[in-house]
Amino acid sequence: MQWKRLRSRRTTDSEAPSSSISSSTKPTGNVLHQSLTGTTLLRPESIPVRHHEPEHNVTSDIHTQLFSSRDSPEHRTQRSQGRRDDPLGLLVLHTPVKRSVDILFIHGLGGTSLRTWCHNRELENLWPQLWLPKEPDLSTARILTFGYNAHFSSKKEQASLTIGDFANDLLFRMKYGERGPERLGQVPLIVVAHSMGGLVFKKAFIHGHANEEFRGIISSIKAVLFLATPHRGTDLAVTLNKVLASSVFGHSPKDYVSELARRSLTIDELNESFRHHAPKLQIFSFYETLSTNIGPMSFMIFTDTSDPNYISVVGALRSVVSTVQSSKKREETTDDSAEEDLADITKLLGISGPPEDDIAACRSARKTGTCRHFLQSEEFDNWVNDGSCPVLWIHAPPGFGKSTLCSAVVDHLLESGHRCAYFFFKHDSQQKKSVGSMLRSLAYQTALQVPDCRRALAELARSGVRLNHSDALVIWKQLYLSILPSLEFEIIYWILDGIDESESSKQVIEFMSTTSGFKSPLRILLSSRPLPAITQYIQVAERRIPVHSFALSSNEDIRLFVAEQIEYLPSDDGFKAETINHILERSQGSFLWVSMVLQRVLRCHRQDQVKRVLEETPTGMDGLYNRMLSVVADLDFEEDKALAEILFSWAIYAKTPLTVDELTAAYSSEFRSILDIKHTISQVCGEFVVVDTNNRISLVHHSARDYLKRCTLDSFSLDPMAVHGELLCKCLLALCDRTLRNKINSLNIPQFLPYAATSWAFHLESCSPESDRVLDTLIKFFSGPFPLPWLQYLSMSNHLAELTVVSRVLTTFARRRKNAETNRSPISHRPSDLSLIESWAVDLLKFPAKFGSHLLQDPNMVYKCIPALSPLSSEICRRFSGSPSTTLSISGLSNTQWDDCLARVSATAGWAVQLAVSPRYIAITSDRPKGSITLWDTNLFTEFQSLDVGEHIYSLAFNRSGSLLACYGLSRTNIWRLNAGTYSVVRTVENFHQERALELKFDDQDSLMVVTDLRRVYRSSASDIPGNPTQWTYLDPRLMEESHVPEGMFIGTPSSVSFNGDCTQIAVSYRAFPLSIWNVDPPKMVARFKQKPRLGKRTTTSYTGTNKVVWHPSNTEVIGIFGEIIRWNPTNDTYKEVKGETGVIPHELQCSPNGLVFMTSDVEGTIKIYDVAQMTMIYRLTSEDTINTVCFSPSNVRFYDLRGSYCNVWEPNCLLQLADVAPGWLSDADNTNESLWSDIEDTPGTSISFPVSESHADSKPGITAVASCSKADQHIAYANDDGVAELFDPTSNTRHVIAQTLFGMRIECLAWNRSHDLLAFCLFNGALTIKEIVWETAGHQQQLSTKDIYSEKKPAAERGRVGQLLFDTSGKQLLVYGTRKSQVLAIPSGQVTVERETPDEESAQWQQHPSRPNTLISISAKCISVFTWQLHEERSVPLEAPFGLSDSFTIDALYQSHYSQLLLLRTMKLELNRPQYGFMLLSTASIYDTDIEDGSTPIRPVALPDTVAQAVSQPLGILPDGRLAFLDSNLWVCTSQLGGTTEAITRHFFIPHDWVTSSGLRLCQLLQDGTILCPSKGEVAIIQNDMVSEW
Repeated sequence: MQWKRLRSRRTTDSEAPSSSISSSTKPTGNVLHQSLTGTTLLRPESIPVRHHEPEHNVTSDIHTQLFSSRDSPEHRTQRSQGRRDDPLGLLVLHTPVKRSVDILFIHGLGGTSLRTWCHNRELENLWPQLWLPKEPDLSTARILTFGYNAHFSSKKEQASLTIGDFANDLLFRMKYGERGPERLGQVPLIVVAHSMGGLVFKKAFIHGHANEEFRGIISSIKAVLFLATPHRGTDLAVTLNKVLASSVFGHSPKDYVSELARRSLTIDELNESFRHHAPKLQIFSFYETLSTNIGPMSFMIFTDTSDPNYISVVGALRSVVSTVQSSKKREETTDDSAEEDLADITKLLGISGPPEDDIAACRSARKTGTCRHFLQSEEFDNWVNDGSCPVLWIHAPPGFGKSTLCSAVVDHLLESGHRCAYFFFKHDSQQKKSVGSMLRSLAYQTALQVPDCRRALAELARSGVRLNHSDALVIWKQLYLSILPSLEFEIIYWILDGIDESESSKQVIEFMSTTSGFKSPLRILLSSRPLPAITQYIQVAERRIPVHSFALSSNEDIRLFVAEQIEYLPSDDGFKAETINHILERSQGSFLWVSMVLQRVLRCHRQDQVKRVLEETPTGMDGLYNRMLSVVADLDFEEDKALAEILFSWAIYAKTPLTVDELTAAYSSEFRSILDIKHTISQVCGEFVVVDTNNRISLVHHSARDYLKRCTLDSFSLDPMAVHGELLCKCLLALCDRTLRNKINSLNIPQFLPYAATSWAFHLESCSPESDRVLDTLIKFFSGPFPLPWLQYLSMSNHLAELTVVSRVLTTFARRRKNAETNRSPISHRPSDLSLIESWAVDLLKFPAKFGSHLLQDPNMVYKCIPALSPLSSEICRRFSGSPSTTLSISGLSNTQWDDCLARVSATAGWAVQLAVSPRYIAITSDRPKGSITLWDTNLFTEFQSLDVGEHIYSLAFNRSGSLLACYGLSRTNIWRLNAGTYSVVRTVENFHQERALELKFDDQDSLMVVTDLRRVYRSSASDIPGNPTQWTYLDPRLMEESHVPEGMFIGTPSSVSFNGDCTQIAVSYRAFPLSIWNVDPPKMVARFKQKPRLGKRTTTSYTGTNKVVWHPSNTEVIGIFGEIIRWNPTNDTYKEVKGETGVIPHELQCSPNGLVFMTSDVEGTIKIYDVAQMTMIYRLTSEDTINTVCFSPSNVRFYDLRGSYCNVWEPNCLLQLADVAPGWLSDADNTNESLWSDIEDTPGTSISFPVSESHADSKPGITAVASCSKADQHIAYANDDGVAELFDPTSNTRHVIAQTLFGMRIECLAWNRSHDLLAFCLFNGALTIKEIVWETAGHQQQLSTKDIYSEKKPAAERGRVGQLLFDTSGKQLLVYGTRKSQVLAIPSGQVTVERETPDEESAQWQQHPSRPNTLISISAKCISVFTWQLHEERSVPLEAPFGLSDSFTIDALYQSHYSQLLLLRTMKLELNRPQYGFMLLSTASIYDTDIEDGSTPIRPVALPDTVAQAVSQPLGILPDGRLAFLDSNLWVCTSQLGGTTEAITRHFFIPHDWVTSSGLRLCQLLQDGTILCPSKGEVAIIQNDMVSEW
């Protein structure tokens, strides 16, 4: 699919004509003529004949709504009631079976969401709902309407709303207003807007393009139908507001009515801004051509489908839908998966389109004929057509039109049919100065134009990689070094403007210099100021790639520009020519100077005024800036000075430019009385501050920022610390709004909130730590109820990643404040306040990882669940867990602190031995069953797939993208392709006999490389393309063959082997032989490590054995363990050691993918993380468990370890903080000293100034059994892997050990009697014990005592392994169900009163009959039987196997069912020697009914609706009202009504991933009141909730 840009038109699309255009000829171009009754339909891409629109279009029903006597009182009452009843926000009118497009209706002034579109305002006449779904071409359209409060006849309001308010409400509801599976943005969207609704849409469309948060959903809008929209305003708006002001009925003027006035600021801004975006849309304008007494409402209210106006509107809708569908078919014809690929790439990169706004602004400033000189120059022609010099650097001083020139280059290339991608750096925007944003944008644009690139990026996205928050270095490695170099395509041109405004011009140039090795040709154009640092970087880059420098001269373009503008000057040609020459002589080539002078000249009315302006204007930008600043200094009014201070502060120091509406919302009192905001801004700020085409407030040029920072003003200060402090307080003041939660819930989002919520930490970072005002404001925010609405908004807007930055900034501020207080009186110290800030910093750092995925699905959980799920010592728990909004209460857990564990997943029943991690999956092998590989999702931590190779596995490896998984086994190597939730075998390669893999790795071309224990190196293609070899290729035998081994030394098998990043070199270490570096091709040993003697110490040998070695990702250094830990550069033979390390020598070593840290583990269970640059420890994790292996995640923020049968996922603070601060190291503040490792710099030189943090892995033994109870306040009994049985008392929050088995033998079964004073448990060997639990009162406390009333010294061998214990209702009998025999024991004697042989292969679950005390029910896979307690079988009913289960399944457990009509069972079957669990529902009617005869019709399981069955991941039980309670794949606790007609699923709360394992989830129990008992980290969490009460 080729991406092409549509040229924007000079004529504004918003100025639609107001009279019909009659023509008898066939239309040409984009003009569509159609004869209508009273209306005209026009595609406004044509240049229309302009006439005035009828004034009654907007306000002709004023009198009808306010004073009309024609309406009866009943009619007026009905009208008023209808306005109140019609809903606000989005409302779905119709949902088709198969959906291809959405149509959204937006009403106008005085209208409502429903009755605007109804004849006689009666809802039974709602034509969009009644007629459109029946139109053949519109049957696949979903129909929606949007309502907003535009009732100008309403009484006085607390806050006067504007069109911008309505537009922001529309945007937010389009993005977040729908919670179901069908949402706006998934399919193309068509907007139908009436009257003022058209202006609301235009404003929303402009805002959406300017805001990355909404750009994705705005891009789905393909067409708009304007119905009687006043594009140029109306004179009657003033009349209407006067009428409202003079009304005796309590009416009031409305701001949005004022904005409708002809030539109002709002109308002018909309027309100016919308024209830049209009080419992206199909636009239809309908308007009144016949005068009517009814006004515009007559146009949209149709009496029947034969109405000519209805036919016209439907015709336009059909045309749009047809165009959209045919476009989609063309895309599918070109590439069936193109649209799906781009959707996946958007998820990968966080980019939904090219940066069109930036280039549109430059186009609008470019005059016809300018830039032609450069485009026709020899230098440009050589760059385009000659590959000898692929990089062209254009440089010029500020204001010379470099950005305008770059936009001309882009347009020229696209119009010439070339492939082109571009990026315009902007210093005033954090996003637009980001190198990472540039790389993501270039990748997206390249994918749009190069199908092979699109498919490669889509495959990377489907493997689970997400780069939207990654730093530039990671993006460059993942995309530009791994994917683009191997692709072959035609020339593509990259245009990068303003690299001097980027966060790191050095890194941009370094990246571009490495593209010479790409297979496909690239042409790169860079523009910047000729700074010395950039000149130096260009000189370094020329060593790698040819660069041509071009000094820009703009005199000819300036002449054209000035000549075009001077044409508007009312003067003769001679004076115009004189003026042009005068301006050119003094311009010094600066477009900026010329444009600012022309603005003043064109305001003159006499020739002497022009001459005076030119004489008084200084030459050069500094002189002009001085003159402009004097205007600010001479301001007379205090209000103007205050306004200027506000505007300068935000224009200079804002994180991203604010729109006029956002700033007005923040300073409503200061801006409310301003008549013309653009003019006022220009006047009070001396033209330093401007409003751009997107209505954003910014400086006239980035050079003005440098100038203003150097200057001082008497009227106000622009000191950075002071200004940032003021802006911080303004942001936090917006968040300290007690009504903010209600506003967010009603989607009435304050316009300033998006900036305030995401940017206040940016300002805090630059505040003075000594400012008491700053600290007071922080304390006010964090000590009140304000953090929760803030977190809710961040969740809704998908900005939770900001919390890592906020945490770091808060921690830094607290540390700086403490340092500042050392020089102040102790009386002024505020330790408690700083402690509060530090506590919140910890909470916010943990928040995204612990709760982020759930909050993105339901942000309201921040009130309901998060406080209770947070540790007791956390600020969020201490302050909000007792809130009425919190619906959870947690007890039973002893851990009060945050830990670093994010999740814990199990391998199988055996020990986990091998580990590999990709962006999407964790692959774990275990020793039992042999050859088993378990794949887990890295996001939800759910099991994805089990693979079985049937033999011992030596090594696992993913390729870089994670789309391929290789497994080297005893006799063969298997390679699987993992893609979008599916897997397939790519190939199987036979291994060489009795050679085991020491290192297995994919190279950059996805060929598989292996080094075996015989020091042999093999390669095999992982591709399934026919013709590729299906066997290992043995590389040169000389590779790794040591020819200079000292006599008598035997080197044997290497202790460690490591490929470098591209598999071109191998690091080989031995126990008693030096570390060596080998080239793979040609095979050659290129370096050998010898430890140098230390000063004052004698060296015993020059050879030093290495236990473990890994490559640094730079491919220039290796890190090894041999006694000490060293980092060695083989090129210059230098190394550095970790100092001061004592204790156990590590046995595992891994380096992070970004190369900033490395990690070790030892046999004592300690993991340490070190800073690579300084070789110092920054983190230590201790435990008592043996660690098998460790590895980092591809994202660098997590690491994984294998302990026993589990894989632990850790996310320590140091890695999160490192990921946050790493991009900051790329700043050009000290460009020449920058030393982050790259292809130019050989060694890492960036140090990490983190204090050493320590954590402990509390490794309590896992829970093996839980004894159920009926109420949450009853004692909970549970047992663990160490053979310890404990009792937890919820009322006193105490736990008691009631049994501890000899040698720690595992306890498998637990059971209470009904009175809860007898507890029976059974050991792994079958031995049974019954204890009596006695509570005695001692003072005000209860003390526990236990005694054995029955204990088996030796297990009853005849019973076999015990599967279940069950007391009868009296507690005098106990059923012991064994694999060989079932016995009933008398209590307390333990005498066997009756026993029954257990049939072969029977695995049953037993239950007490609910109404017959002397009856038991046995449920097996084949039948359900009724027994007496004497084990006499009364009857048996066959059980039909559930769909999809064979006869080999067993009934594994009975879930708690508190609903007498249904039973819930857990099933189990073995697949690949691994248990697979399921569930089934049974009706109890045929089980409990005594009249049913033996052997009657089989019981058939109750079928669940497909949506419910697919949602259930782990059943919990059935509630008393018949609802199924279960966990879904993301551990949401959900319910669904059984037996009803609805398939609705209700989500109540969630369980954090780090609380549970798969085995623990199977032990969860559901009590009658909805309380859930959940085993967690060796304890049992008691989760009380409102599942029952809220129903």
